[in-house]
Amino acid sequence: MYKTTGDILLSYTENQGVPYMLASNDVGMGCSMAEAFTPFLLSFSRVTTPPDQLAILFYLVAGSCTEFQAHEQELRYLRAIYAKNSIEAQDARIAQQRFLQLAARRQLTGYYALLSAMSEPGGKCPEFSADNDEFYWLVGLLDGIQATINDIASGGQVEVPMDIAAKVGRGAGCLDNERWWGVPAAIQAAIWITIPGNEPVDIDPRLVLQQSIQMGAEQGMAVSHVLAAKIYLGQGKTAELKQLIRNYVEQSSSAIKNQKFAVLNQVAKIQIQAISDRLWTEATGRRTPLGRLGTFWDDTDTTVETIDIDGFL
Repeated sequence: MYKTTGDILLSYTENQGVPYMLASNDVGMGCSMAEAFTPFLLSFSRVTTPPDQLAILFYLVAGSCTEFQAHEQELRYLRAIYAKNSIEAQDARIAQQRFLQLAARRQLTGYYALLSAMSEPGGKCPEFSADNDEFYWLVGLLDGIQATINDIASGGQVEVPMDIAAKVGRGAGCLDNERWWGVPAAIQAAIWITIPGNEPVDIDPRLVLQQSIQMGAEQGMAVSHVLAAKIYLGQGKTAELKQLIRNYVEQSSSAIKNQKFAVLNQVAKIQIQAISDRLWTEATGRRTPLGRLGTFWDDTDTTVETIDIDGFL
C-alpha cells in the first residue's frame, strides 16, 4: 500500500505539482512547498524508487529560501556597521553565516541527488531521455555552484568539495546554451572568472557572460543576471554591478515573460533586489527605496524619498 501511494504521489508531484510551482509568481508559496514537502516526499524512498530528480529541484529551492534569510541578516549587519554598533554587527554576521551554512548543506544535498539520478558532472555527458532530464541536470549544476558559493561565504562550515565547481563547469557543456537561456555558458564563465588558472586562452569569459545575459533577457529569463551580479559583487566591481542592475530593470520591464518558469525569474528578482539593498544599506544605512530598484543614492538625477518617523509615533 505504501509503495502504491508513494508512486502515485511522486508521479503527481513531478507531472503536476512541479510545473505548477515553476509557473507560480509567489516565491513564498514555493518556499513553503519545498520546505514542507521535501521530507514528506523523499520519505517514500524507503518504500519505492527514490525521487532523486525531485530532490534536485526541491533542495535548490529550499536552499534559495534560506539564502533570503541570510540576506536579511546581512542587511542587519550593514546597518549595525553604519550605526557603529559592533555587538549587533557581530551577532548579525553569525546569524548570516548560520543561514548560509544551512543553504549550502541543502544545495549540496541537491547536487548529490543529481549524482544519484543521472551521473557526476565533469565526465561523459548523460543521455537525456526526456526534456525534463535536461532541466533537472541544469538545476543540479546550479545546486553545485550555489553550494560552493554559500559554503565559502559561511566560512567553509559544510566543507563542500572544492572540485565541484570545476565539474559543474564541464557539466554545463552538456546542455544547449540557447535552449536554456544562456545559463550553461554563464555558469562556465562564472567558474572561469572566479577560479584562478581555469580561464581558457582562446575565450573571453566576460564576453561570454555578457552574451549569456543578453540571451536570457531576450527569452525573458534572468538567471544569468544573478550569476553575473554575484561575480561583480565578489570582485568588488561596484560600477559594473550598478550598471547590471540598471540593465536588469530595463530589460525585465520590456522583455516577454517566460510564464513556464516564472518562479525562477521571481527568485532572480529577489536576489537582484537583495544585492541592490546591500549596496544601498552599505552607503546609506537603509535598503533600496520602494519602486527605486535600478537607481542609486549617488545618481545625480535621483531624489531619495524620506519618511517622517514622527508621524508613526
